[in-house]
Amino acid sequence: MRESEIREIPLPEITLNEVFQTEGADYSQRPPHPRAVKLHRQMIEEAASLVRPASIWVDVDVTGAGVGELFLEDGFKFSSKLLAKIAGKAEKMLLIAITIGTEIEDRLTRYKKAGKLSEAYALDACATTYITKVSTTAVSRVQEAYQREGLKTTFPMGPGHSYWKGLEDMRVIFHFLRAEKISIYLSGSNLIVPSKSVAMVMGVGRELPDFKGKTHCNFCNLQATCSLSQAVM
Repeated sequence: MRESEIREIPLPEITLNEVFQTEGADYSQRPPHPRAVKLHRQMIEEAASLVRPASIWVDVDVTGAGVGELFLEDGFKFSSKLLAKIAGKAEKMLLIAITIGTEIEDRLTRYKKAGKLSEAYALDACATTYITKVSTTAVSRVQEAYQREGLKTTFPMGPGHSYWKGLEDMRVIFHFLRAEKISIYLSGSNLIVPSKSVAMVMGVGRELPDFKGKTHCNFCNLQATCSLSQAVM
């Protein structure tokens, strides 16, 4: 097992349309109200001053696969039928966590306490758009690193989705990652803190099944109703 690596991620740009998509708003038939445009532009600018992107990743050996299970070094395992199907032939599992920090969440809390719900709603959508774009960048970078070594990677997957319902496997991810190095933690109920953070896994190997063009969204029961599946990731 490698030591986990910390990577700073450049702050991406987010657009007004991307934030509206995150909110699930459809302005194809009519334009947004000017007040909404003004508020969202203000929140995009504010969010850019608060976001602090960072990622941490490590790979661990895969020791075998069973029915709905993937076995890892040191006696750990993941329990997901989809993961075993997609990554059962992987040589390693890449574990990665990404965050945009706590400052934007602190600002959200302040807005909510002050009763500024419109600002809180728009800023929350900006934060979600940021973590989505930052995650895309982080995943692309690690994929490129393995490609340089002649290795393939699967698309990212993570506990908590319909195809991998139990959150208990988050404990396995965090055991290997040591994500506290970038101030990401798990709550007692296995939720990630701060909330604008994500953790995911990817299979790494030379002989992986071809799911080119697919993402984990293609295997999620919420893909028809999830606004993020139509957004930037």
